[in-house]
Amino acid sequence: SRIAEQADRAGRTIKSVHDFVRRREQVREAVAAALLIEAVLPLVRLQARKSGTRIELDLPEPSPRVLADRTMVEQVLLNLTRNAIQAMEGEATPLAARVLRLAVRAPHAGWVEFSVADAGPGIATEVAAQLFTPFFTTRSEGMGLGLSLCRTVIEQHGGALDFTTGAAGTRFVFTLKAA
Repeated sequence: SRIAEQADRAGRTIKSVHDFVRRREQVREAVAAALLIEAVLPLVRLQARKSGTRIELDLPEPSPRVLADRTMVEQVLLNLTRNAIQAMEGEATPLAARVLRLAVRAPHAGWVEFSVADAGPGIATEVAAQLFTPFFTTRSEGMGLGLSLCRTVIEQHGGALDFTTGAAGTRFVFTLKAA
């Protein structure tokens, strides 16, 4: 059933990306923030297990609801979590320190904040300045579109995506309108 769920999610993702590229109106629905995270957890856990990364969740009860194109926001979460796990895979982050933290907060009325934090070595200043530039990548296999598309998706939802970085890791934060 998990394989079927993921295959169905992959189909929705392809359709959403196709619609996004064609700039069609996205389908927005009220969805619990925790459900968005739970939808991507099977894939995140698989990658985390391969790299020896632990996952910590900080989700409030009851979960705040957001108004979102569910599939596109799930893709944003997947991209940010994959980047975070990859950032900790090098020798700079010992196995015991590899922790991926996913959190949800409702800091202001009308907004819900998602954060994806790693314990990697941080992002160099010259790289940080270009992080959201389309086609900029530090990976040989990367296309340099992931973070640029993530920011565009979040901005199309009326939210914002940004990050903080340092020696203790990097934290990406994005906001979505509360439903």
